[in-house]
Amino acid sequence: DSEVKEIKGKDKVSSIVVYNRNKKELKELEVEAIFVEMGYELRTSFLSNLVKLNEKGEIVIDKLAKTSCEGIFAAGDVTDVPYKQMIIAAGFGAIAGLSACNYLLSLKGKGVIVSDWKKL
Repeated sequence: DSEVKEIKGKDKVSSIVVYNRNKKELKELEVEAIFVEMGYELRTSFLSNLVKLNEKGEIVIDKLAKTSCEGIFAAGDVTDVPYKQMIIAAGFGAIAGLSACNYLLSLKGKGVIVSDWKKL
């Protein structure tokens, strides 16, 4: 409900001006640093009859990105994986993609993609 309107400082950051949309007021806060992060609001309720969601509305997945519904895989900020970071989402995207590929190959009775180099 708030947004940064101004960053103040001479040689370094000293304060920010924040606008609160609910109260319709500006407030200046003293700060020593700024960390940029995108906020998000999960919009997964339409999946509640299809896959298991936790109390936060996140899609529950296992270590192979499988959901509670066979053949559906998920990755990224909508899942219950902790640490909502781009690199983690990308890694789970790769896991979900490989898992989905293996699932489709298994439906056709074909071998799966080798992901454990010790088995080669």
